[in-house]
Amino acid sequence: MNKSNKTERIVSTISILSQKPSVSAGELAQKLNVSERSAYRYLKDLRRFGYSLQSIKEPETARYRHFLNPLTFTAGEALAIMAAGKSFLSQEGLPYCKELQSALDKVKAAISEIEEKRKFYKMEPKFSYISEKLRDYTPWMEHIRKIEECIRNNRTITLIYESFSSGQVSERTLDPYHLYWNEGNLYLAAYCHVNKSMRSFKINRIKKLKKVGGAFTPDPGFNIDKYLGNSWRVYRGSKEIRVHLLVYPPAEKFFLESQYHDSQEIEKLPGGKIKCALTVYDTPEFRSWLLSWGKHIEVIAPKELREEIKVELMESVKRYGGKP
Repeated sequence: MNKSNKTERIVSTISILSQKPSVSAGELAQKLNVSERSAYRYLKDLRRFGYSLQSIKEPETARYRHFLNPLTFTAGEALAIMAAGKSFLSQEGLPYCKELQSALDKVKAAISEIEEKRKFYKMEPKFSYISEKLRDYTPWMEHIRKIEECIRNNRTITLIYESFSSGQVSERTLDPYHLYWNEGNLYLAAYCHVNKSMRSFKINRIKKLKKVGGAFTPDPGFNIDKYLGNSWRVYRGSKEIRVHLLVYPPAEKFFLESQYHDSQEIEKLPGGKIKCALTVYDTPEFRSWLLSWGKHIEVIAPKELREEIKVELMESVKRYGGKP
């Protein structure tokens, strides 16, 4: 048996055990269409993987029945989940709010021991996770549900979309792959039939979901992390660059205590300055971030980026009536 088939059957074993109070090896073998010996081997694998699997002996048949212990949480685990969940529930108009509240209630009910429950209820009102403010997606909720359905069923969608770069409203036919949050906004990663490439689409720029089309065959190699790659936040660029920045005090403290990008490399220099190196796509998002630091950073390389940022800053000075 190859590894993929074995993995599928182990996952199926977990599913069967989760849905039934208990199961014998013979029943498990029948459901998996394998020998009883193989069923015992899968149960042994689950124990080896750390699953809390228990067995009881039936007096009548002297055969063993197997079951998974109920899922439980410690006070710390429950607090972490509740704090993150509450940060979303405190904001209106987000997908899955009702489902999230139901899940959080189940987490509280599944705290394992009495002492853990005491710890939890003492700390719950005094522990919060404050997240960034998220957009109210109530006007787009119907679109989101329809897009989710199309992602699950690999169905093409046609929508009317307002482009950020051009400001034009146009019709787009998309193969939807992945919904993701970034900087308080919800995005759809999809193959665009107009551009013949994968693109990101901001949900709140969808003017109308025109129709659901036929089935498409998704690329099995698609991965959201690989797709975004060295993007600064959301959008992929066509050109990847290695950027070197000189950071002046007191801004160097922020760079030393923060990870602004996965590729970030820091080198301390005399006089409190630091040198920061980044490998990123050259996009408007990244340039806006550079400009937001004002006098506190200086682009050293590449030369083209340095000159373009310089021109941008000079134009900004002109807007304020100054002389560059």
